[in-house]
Amino acid sequence: MDLKGEAMRIVRRAAKGAAAMAFHYTGAEELLASVQRRAVGGRRVLILSYHRVVGNFDLEATRSLPTLNIAQETFKKHLETLAEDYDIVALDRALEVLDGKSRPSRDIAVITFDDGYRDVYDHAFPVMRDMKVPGIVYVPSAFTGTNRRIAHDRLWSALVRMKDRRLGPVSVGVPGRFESMLIDAWEGAETPNKVLENLISNNPTPVLYDLAAVLEDRLGLSENDGPAGQLPMSWEMLREMGSHGIETGAHTAEHTVLTNQPLDEARREIAQCKSVLEKGVGRPVRHFAYCNGWYSAGVAQALKGEGFVSAATTEDLPNLPGVDPFALKRKVLWENSSAGILGVYSKAVTACTLNDTLGTLALTRPVLGARPTYFGTSSDRAQKSATAAHG
Repeated sequence: MDLKGEAMRIVRRAAKGAAAMAFHYTGAEELLASVQRRAVGGRRVLILSYHRVVGNFDLEATRSLPTLNIAQETFKKHLETLAEDYDIVALDRALEVLDGKSRPSRDIAVITFDDGYRDVYDHAFPVMRDMKVPGIVYVPSAFTGTNRRIAHDRLWSALVRMKDRRLGPVSVGVPGRFESMLIDAWEGAETPNKVLENLISNNPTPVLYDLAAVLEDRLGLSENDGPAGQLPMSWEMLREMGSHGIETGAHTAEHTVLTNQPLDEARREIAQCKSVLEKGVGRPVRHFAYCNGWYSAGVAQALKGEGFVSAATTEDLPNLPGVDPFALKRKVLWENSSAGILGVYSKAVTACTLNDTLGTLALTRPVLGARPTYFGTSSDRAQKSATAAHG
């Protein structure tokens, strides 16, 4: 265990919890919310992003990437706390407000999910249906109705297995170009999560699937190993959710980080995803979310060309009036987004997180997703991924 890192996390959590309690129970949180409304010239538009909503967070944290998970009970508390200050609306309604076509009487919020995990249907959908809350699920089309797992989930399982067996990027014994990728990703990384982050940042998505397959072969794992809730939803699930106001959005075909792909390949991914999703759900698919939150001017233009009307990032910033609808800002949440001083759920922390109290005071820093457009070719990509710094 990384004792130093764990100690720092506890200190940061305690400081955040103490600050949130002070702001929440003194009224300073609402004062800052008023400042935010004046800054945006009206009502706030908050877009939230979740991934998996699970039945047992502690169990899932041992067998899947914890930062993608939130317990059903915590998720319900998020919605209840959110409803105290916001009207929860469909994304189209939020776009009307941001475009100045509508003036709501209260702040508004949108609930979104990335990756189309099955336990969104199992655990989030019942809560939202009972509360009559709309939302949108951004789905990678090639996975729907299959038992395939997304590259980051497969790689996380492999990296944790390597850690358990005390295997490094060389001793795991993968072929040369994959060894080079792992050596690069290991540099300065203390946890499987950080190694995974480096792999996703520095390599084209198709190569990540190749690496996952090689590691699984070396470690005795299978592509299908993993909790059932981590598998994709079926078309029937998506259609049922759609009938209750939770629409389907696009998230590429293969969960591809489009800015790491040549633009011609990005265009094909976008077109394929839209066509397959619309056929599967029987409705227009008009909204998109960027994988890894990364976007470029070229990718945004390709989305417009395919008839999309919005695209969401993971930049934790305010959505100002007139914001580019192809660079919508979202706040990404998971279980520990609500953790207070003692590491358990705190309403004060939740309220301050939803109201971006700490962000307003510059106590947190957003990760920006804008990247240059990649005008290369497939051969450029292959050469880049095969020739790493250690290759």
